[in-house]
Amino acid sequence: MRVVLALAAVLALGGCATVMPEDATDAPMAYACAGGKRFTASYDLKGDKASVTAGGTSYILRHVRSGSGARYAKGPVELFTKGDEALLDGAAGGPYRACRTG
Repeated sequence: MRVVLALAAVLALGGCATVMPEDATDAPMAYACAGGKRFTASYDLKGDKASVTAGGTSYILRHVRSGSGARYAKGPVELFTKGDEALLDGAAGGPYRACRTG
């Protein structure tokens, strides 16, 4: 965890355009959302793509520029994460709002 935090601090101070979600991992992370909705996402360690499964459909999203947090998109599907919170739009069964890992 300390290594991830140190890396995040270095990237932030360096002005790097890539922002990884907290605890970036290629292992799936489960998100529980408002209304009992759920989805999973895994993030490659480079921070350039996210694999999302929602509503029985899987998506590969690319990292795109974001003012704060991390944003991934492909076509109408967009995932925004900041810390352990997330929003997912355009995916099957969505929208997914007020989502948290854990």
